[in-house]
Amino acid sequence: MIRHIFCDLDGTLYHGGISEEDSRAIERIEEQGVKFHVATGRIFKQAYKMVEDSFDLDGYYICENGAFIHNKDGDMVFKKTIDDNLVKKVINRFESNNAHLYFKYDGKIVIPEDTDAFNIYSTDVIIDKKFVTRDRFDNLVGNIGVVSEDVKELNRIELYLKSEFNEVLDIYFSSSNTLNLVHKDVSKIKGIEYVCTLLNVSEDEIATIGDSPNDINMLENIKYSFAMEGAREDVKKSSNYTSKSVSEVIKIIEKINGVEC
Repeated sequence: MIRHIFCDLDGTLYHGGISEEDSRAIERIEEQGVKFHVATGRIFKQAYKMVEDSFDLDGYYICENGAFIHNKDGDMVFKKTIDDNLVKKVINRFESNNAHLYFKYDGKIVIPEDTDAFNIYSTDVIIDKKFVTRDRFDNLVGNIGVVSEDVKELNRIELYLKSEFNEVLDIYFSSSNTLNLVHKDVSKIKGIEYVCTLLNVSEDEIATIGDSPNDINMLENIKYSFAMEGAREDVKKSSNYTSKSVSEVIKIIEKINGVEC
């Protein structure tokens, strides 16, 4: 029986908002005793705002691709950040004319330059032009990002960063316009495993839902894993099911659980 659902936000549950159909389905399955959790690259503040008006989340927020985990009340229960010296190395070795660094730092998004390029991803940012010149970050950088509309440039940067940092950082596309760098021990699946340990839940009792490359690790090797039909082929191949929407996934889960709707 599936007792817990871990779901991505952007491109999966959230499409400029959460549909009424998805909201009703989540509320319905929570009434059946199934806990719904969020697993996202977003910072906690953003993730909370994205769901608060649509449904009452009864589970955990796995944020910044697993670097931070918060309970439903907003209390942080887990943190795994990038070492300050490693952050400085990435800053010093980054070079591009049309791609830009950003940092998820202490629950905020910080950009070191005033540019419209970041609007691809979010406008909820803090501009701090001195951020990259800091001597220390108090080990509060959970995620380093690169954003650009030039996909070829992002591919080049991905290859370069992997050649430099692949042994200590996981580097991957989180959307078509963004690269993410996180601690090697951080991922959505590791965040899920942490929550499952807290709740004494086995992998056979969970379902995962996603649509992006940063969701692959929480889709592959999970029995009840669902990719959105519009996802990239590598994402769909990593899952055991594909579906049009979260509400459709929930209907499948209800059938698996033997619930008649």
